[in-house]
Amino acid sequence: MKKLYILLCGATAALLMAACQGGKTAAADAEAGDTLEMKYAKLLTIVKHGDGKESSDAAEGIDYQYAEAIIANPWKAGTMLHRYILIPKGEEGDKTVAMLARRHSTGARCTTDTVRTPVERSAVFIAPHCQLMYEMGCQQAIRGVCDLDYINIPDVKKRAALSGNTSAQNPIEDCGSSMAPDIERIIALKPEAILLSPFENSGGYGKLDKLHVPIIEAADYMESSPLGRAEWMKFYGMLFKKDGNAPKTALAASCEPKADSLFAKIEKEYLKLKAEAAGYPKGLSILTERKTGNVWYVPGGQSTIGILLKDANARYIFEDDEHSGSLAMSPEQILTKGKQVDVWAFKYFGGAPLSQTQLLQEYDGYKALAAFSRGNIYQVDTSTVPYFELTSFHPELLLREFIILAHGERFGKLRFYKK
Repeated sequence: MKKLYILLCGATAALLMAACQGGKTAAADAEAGDTLEMKYAKLLTIVKHGDGKESSDAAEGIDYQYAEAIIANPWKAGTMLHRYILIPKGEEGDKTVAMLARRHSTGARCTTDTVRTPVERSAVFIAPHCQLMYEMGCQQAIRGVCDLDYINIPDVKKRAALSGNTSAQNPIEDCGSSMAPDIERIIALKPEAILLSPFENSGGYGKLDKLHVPIIEAADYMESSPLGRAEWMKFYGMLFKKDGNAPKTALAASCEPKADSLFAKIEKEYLKLKAEAAGYPKGLSILTERKTGNVWYVPGGQSTIGILLKDANARYIFEDDEHSGSLAMSPEQILTKGKQVDVWAFKYFGGAPLSQTQLLQEYDGYKALAAFSRGNIYQVDTSTVPYFELTSFHPELLLREFIILAHGERFGKLRFYKK
């Protein structure tokens, strides 16, 4: 059965590679390898190639000659967003680079980026990925960030304050907005990789594409399964090394084992909470967003939040919807179901919590929500609370929040939301 699974995964990977779009450097045709089992992630395939023997120059924990990370295009089924060849640094890795460069055929090939691992200098445009790198123990590889004002990680702020101090160890450079990054500052960092979030029809990354630096397209946020997104940490763990005092003549241990163990712990806790919630009667109905302009965006029934609410055994007014993304609804469409909303839990950025008076000044229609009249309003200030940093790769934390909101405090106290 395991061999059959590997063959199927390999076939899927081959099809994706044949339909590859994007990338920079033409790479060799794929060869047989060991496909890692991804239990939840649907957009990521990882194939390891090699005899499983570590060379004298290989980092501890790296048991492959090279690895492929294949990212499916979330917006165009059957095509690929990007493909990466991960090759360990060192003499043996240099030989692998030369070996792959010699391979050439006229068959279906995929353009790709080659990444020499471990990446020791990176620009990270996304706050949750910065947080994950701290948890994996490879935070010193963060040398530049974007949207610094929106990152709730004290050590990132501290290291960013050291920028320009030539005697400081591992300072972090503020690279400006993720939508318009400061290219000169990024060039000065001499990054070995740039991590950013891809978007549909982005048209590429402008000047970043011309830096000849691998751009890691972190499409994990497009996974609909909460555990599927978290499972991407297995890929990120392969990119970096653990911080430590390893001799300069040898590479430090890979972050891959730490990422694997962290995900196993998250998965175990998530499934435990889900099973416990399933043992209770159906919980209260939860609405998670508020109106934006003339549109009220709410999670689709098969989105990450929709699945989290389902796994919390909570009710949701759009739980039968089949969409995996956000739904752009009119306020009237929401308010027709307003009496079914028992709990209203939303996010805001900066300032004091919004009072009911302030909410009605924003939109008088909020009073049609049953949760509003009952005072069941919960808010989280994402400017001071590391909500996005923690919940993106820790769905078990958000699942617990929703279980408490739906079933009461038998599961403990709320960590993020405040009434």
